[in-house]
Amino acid sequence: MDSQYHSTLFHTPFEVRDAIYSSLFSSTILSFATSVPTDDARLSKLQAPLHATALLRTCRRANAEISKSWLSHVLFYFDDPMSLLDKLAPIPLEELSLIRYISVRGDPLLLTYPPKIQVHHNLVGVLKLLPRLQLRQLTVLGSGSDKFQYRMLDELIKHGNSWQELRFISHDSGILGYAYYCLDPTLCDRYQRRPQPEHWQRVMEERDGVHSYPSVSIHRGKRAGHCGAVFKPETREVMAQSYNGAPFSVYDYGTAEDPVFISENERGKELMVAIRRGQRDVDYEEKTNSPFLPGRDIRRDFPGKTWVEIRAACTKATY
Repeated sequence: MDSQYHSTLFHTPFEVRDAIYSSLFSSTILSFATSVPTDDARLSKLQAPLHATALLRTCRRANAEISKSWLSHVLFYFDDPMSLLDKLAPIPLEELSLIRYISVRGDPLLLTYPPKIQVHHNLVGVLKLLPRLQLRQLTVLGSGSDKFQYRMLDELIKHGNSWQELRFISHDSGILGYAYYCLDPTLCDRYQRRPQPEHWQRVMEERDGVHSYPSVSIHRGKRAGHCGAVFKPETREVMAQSYNGAPFSVYDYGTAEDPVFISENERGKELMVAIRRGQRDVDYEEKTNSPFLPGRDIRRDFPGKTWVEIRAACTKATY
């Protein structure tokens, strides 16, 4: 006799079993890290538990009842965009469309174009290679210089799809306080900081419509060096910037450091920017033929190619 008939689990109503399955996989993290992270405290809990998906292999009946639904509950962690594409790009679109939670480090994707030209791509372009992706929550762990992190987040907010909620977490507050002196007027608007979250809130309202009620908020740890502070209401506070007060103005904002975010004992405070797409009639699924990004776009550089083909071409270029 099949062991399933002796299991207490299968003597409960299906609705109860389904709730158990959901609870189990909602607390599961599948890590696809190329190396074990040791220098980033934000990653301390992002280790894949041993035999995380064992239930799928334990019993044929449980496997049949769970089917592909576990994909909608598990958190997938990737330590760089390359590993994200390597794992997700080859899977069937039907399965890709079921994934709801992803966490990834916000490093650039470095590709070597033929013959031997190195090109960096930000995360927003990486996600364009995953059509049908429609995440409930995308968590990005900030990495790199303040300017790079700001630009990456700015592009995700302006041009990113595939997510309903975006959480961007930075080690410190420098992303909202660094100074940038633009020498080329044609590039100033692209790189200068703007008062946040006011500016990003306006961007989301233009994208999704004011009456769809998108939202942007900034949460900051109350003390420097307290990793994880932004996840707890009692250890964080809501922050906002404005044009008011010298030396800032609407014309030169971002050309001077913001002492509230970058001065001694302030820069070391953890930061989280939380963005939610509009709640009414907003389609956030990544489309197969979505418009090219302004500037560099992997799809424009490799028309009609899959990620597997792009990776193969760029690998050959390194020989």
